[in-house]
Amino acid sequence: MIEAAKRVLRLFQGPVLATLSAVLLALPFCWDALWPVAYFAFLPFFYALRRKASSQIFRISTLFGLVFFLIESYPVIYVTVVGYLALASTLALYFALFGYLARPCLLIQAETGKMYYRGSLKAVCFVPAIWVFLEYARSFLFSGMPWGLLAYSQGKNLVGIQIADMVGVFGVSFFVMFVNVALFKIQEAYFFDGAPEEVGFDRRRERRRYLLQLTGALGLGILLVGAYGGITLALRENVAPQRVLRAAVVQGNIPQDQKWDTRIKNIIFEKYKRLTFMAALEKPDLVVWPETSFPGYLEDEPILAAKLRSLVRHSGTRVLVGAPTLGNLDQGLRFYNSAMLFGADGEERARYSKIRLVPFGEFLPFEPLLGFMRRLVPIPHFSPGREKVLFELIGLGQKKNERAKFAVLICYEDIFPELVGSFCHNGADFLVNITNDAWFGPTSAPYQHAQASVFRAVENRVPVIRAGNTGLSCFISPEGRILSRVQDKGQDIFVTGYKAQELSLRKTTTLYTRFGHFFFLVPAFLCFLAYQDNAKRHPYSKL
Repeated sequence: MIEAAKRVLRLFQGPVLATLSAVLLALPFCWDALWPVAYFAFLPFFYALRRKASSQIFRISTLFGLVFFLIESYPVIYVTVVGYLALASTLALYFALFGYLARPCLLIQAETGKMYYRGSLKAVCFVPAIWVFLEYARSFLFSGMPWGLLAYSQGKNLVGIQIADMVGVFGVSFFVMFVNVALFKIQEAYFFDGAPEEVGFDRRRERRRYLLQLTGALGLGILLVGAYGGITLALRENVAPQRVLRAAVVQGNIPQDQKWDTRIKNIIFEKYKRLTFMAALEKPDLVVWPETSFPGYLEDEPILAAKLRSLVRHSGTRVLVGAPTLGNLDQGLRFYNSAMLFGADGEERARYSKIRLVPFGEFLPFEPLLGFMRRLVPIPHFSPGREKVLFELIGLGQKKNERAKFAVLICYEDIFPELVGSFCHNGADFLVNITNDAWFGPTSAPYQHAQASVFRAVENRVPVIRAGNTGLSCFISPEGRILSRVQDKGQDIFVTGYKAQELSLRKTTTLYTRFGHFFFLVPAFLCFLAYQDNAKRHPYSKL
């Protein structure tokens, strides 16, 4: 009976530990104040992989990923249950592949003592490299879905994320995984005693030696990241701004089930009109409306469009408006998700159409193969924009003789670091993210979305202005601080209001902005070394 109970416990030990890791890892995404949990969240999962066959590892790793994405992405259930399950199941496969590829560096089997300790040192580099390689892969495969990247758990860790201006979001993911693996290997080296000793091998001395090296590597990594972050924050606080931009955001808080109701389109417009006039009293250089805040296709609503131009003229300031638009009919009927900048005279100055569309939400990928889905669920026919437009503001500051350029990121375009980096490389002085997260209800989705904007600010050292239909509408500094947000009675989502804020503009080209994902070459090279090491079948890598 006792032996049977032990076998049952061993059978469920792996799934239980993997589920525990998934819950721990999801916590910082749902409550960003819990960011320290991410640094040890993987430990139960690593324990779950001990003495497991390849098929078991794949199943345990899949369970880990599935539970994590079911928790982290649960707001999607407000939009579609089928899509929610499909998204979690698909992204879980990356976790499954990670567990399978990382297993030679994580398993304890019949390694000889000397090679085991050497393998521990390699693992603290190889495992994070494999993780980052897979995160990078899912950022562009099948239209790309870099949502829930490990680094985004650190949105509130201002000191720890400053390295993003050099190594980007994937470099921060590498560091978080590095800490997890180092902690696992330290305790593993401390407690492990199952390997036969080699002739002339003093296990105690080697254990002390490699424990010291592992602890030293972990301490040095934390020291370097912490020192860089602390010094950077201290130095940037004392840098005078080259230009000052005063901007305002309006948050209309239009329920998703009313947003496209043609019977109340005038009510929606009047609400934004009132908020814009209130924001204009703050004398901003720019007022920002959320994504698709104009209630209808701009070209299809001539009366409302005329009212919009009149509104802008009477406000006396520039207004950036999100609206669905129609393309040139000479090229066929095309639909775009656009942002338009209107000058203080009410005339349109420039327009940008969203380049990275949401699969299944704005278009149907692989339509020849998946066309049958249109008979099951309504899927829009939006077309992607083709030009990376930079908007320009002329006449800033007290003397009204300064200018600044900015890029608009519509909806989830801010989760694509390479797209944002290209805008900044082309000369954007600040970024504007207009979005509509009303789809996801009163959940953590707006805050998770804002975590991405925090990283885009730090990576490129530019301020970010966020305007959301139901929130989170806020202003983010180049250091990743949320300076202010639209609030009402302590609530910042599903409330109506506006907020104005002064932003410091400094022309800074970061290493990341200049070279992009050059850091990815490091994990790519480490993955190659790991493959070569396994090919030689070192004792520590045997199953």
